Amino acid sequence: MVDIEQNPQRYEPSRPVGIRFGEEMVWVTLADGRVIGNPLDWHPWLVQARPEQLKNIEMDVFSIFWPDLEEGLDVEGMLKGVRPVPSSEAETVVRQAQTK
Repeated sequence: MVDIEQNPQRYEPSRPVGIRFGEEMVWVTLADGRVIGNPLDWHPWLVQARPEQLKNIEMDVFSIFWPDLEEGLDVEGMLKGVRPVPSSEAETVVRQAQTK
């Protein structure tokens, strides 16, 4: 269980504070100064997005979310180097699990 309400300072260093796009990477700057990145081909929805969609972002302690795209980046997953499952694949897995 996440104890962010009881211990917010524990999560503050990993809070995203900035984002930038390179030619092949998406880079996230964290509150403690670390910069983490993922290959853009891990996030095809970012590559396909229009510039105005990329400007509309919401950052919270654990993620960066693009409301216009209904997609986001998970900071914990990025820190662990976990390749995200595309939304369409995730929906298929959930549907298959529900039918079993």
